[in-house]
Amino acid sequence: MTYQVKIIYPKEEAAENNKLTERTFNEFIDGLELEEVVSQYEQLLTRGYSIGVNFAPPALDDKGAEADPFAIAGRFELAGIPYKATLKLKAAGNYEAMVKIAKLIEQQGFDYDISAKLQIRENSSVDFEKEGSWFDEDYAKYTVLPKASSQDIADLRSIYDQLVEEHQKVTITLKAKVKKDDDDTFANQLSAYPPETLVIFKLSDADVYGE
Repeated sequence: MTYQVKIIYPKEEAAENNKLTERTFNEFIDGLELEEVVSQYEQLLTRGYSIGVNFAPPALDDKGAEADPFAIAGRFELAGIPYKATLKLKAAGNYEAMVKIAKLIEQQGFDYDISAKLQIRENSSVDFEKEGSWFDEDYAKYTVLPKASSQDIADLRSIYDQLVEEHQKVTITLKAKVKKDDDDTFANQLSAYPPETLVIFKLSDADVYGE
């Protein structure tokens, strides 16, 4: 089981032609075993960096199925790692279709935002000064953005399943709540993710004075 690692180093200032410029350096390492990723993390700590970590699991698992956020969250819970689960939805369409999605979200007890894109064209029936014209199927598109997150992924199961049944593109992202620069917690957190997960280390200078 291997992982990919991306290391984002702190920006460095350099003088060029009497001007200060900022340089960025990123490093990408592929095919690391779990122990090697942990070792890389520990080495960066010993070099004096503070490390922010993000995980990007693959869209598909090794069997070609979509990565299961519920399984990952279950491993978090077994390891005693608190997390935040956030539902992401890409839903856009005409008024009638999006009203149905909006009502579904509301029935599940979550808030949402709706944005409208009105195309004002010579051959369009949409007139911005006439509110009744804003629902044209061809020239008015609506986007629904749910505000659905929880510290227990089980709270999102029902809304997730219903949106999938409606053939919507829906995902759940997980953000573990762990202390920075904690190598023990990092190893447990990493083991919860599937193979080929991209592990992103964002480095900054360590706060040696605790300020």
